[in-house]
Amino acid sequence: MNTPTSGSDRQLARNKGLARISAITFGAGAAGLVGAVAIAVTLPSPTAATSANTASNAVSSSTPVQAGDDGGDDDSGTTTSTPQLQPAAPPSNTNIPPVATTGAS
Repeated sequence: MNTPTSGSDRQLARNKGLARISAITFGAGAAGLVGAVAIAVTLPSPTAATSANTASNAVSSSTPVQAGDDGGDDDSGTTTSTPQLQPAAPPSNTNIPPVATTGAS
């Protein structure tokens, strides 16, 4: 004959199950964190590439440079500049009415 379990036994079993789930969740989170750190460590350093690109962009987008400018005095007056972006033409407006199609076409 089965005797009914007391409320405290059920509460103890519930707490034990919750503790087990909590431990599993904590373990999965810790494993994910370790994996994220491992991936981040193996990636190339973004600061080195960013600073190098920024320096080259700053040089290429600066004001016009004197041709043959080596730091000496050159009064030749010739300059070179980087090409600037040209605005694109807007899409053309057409008066063609929309065509109704069916799924079979």
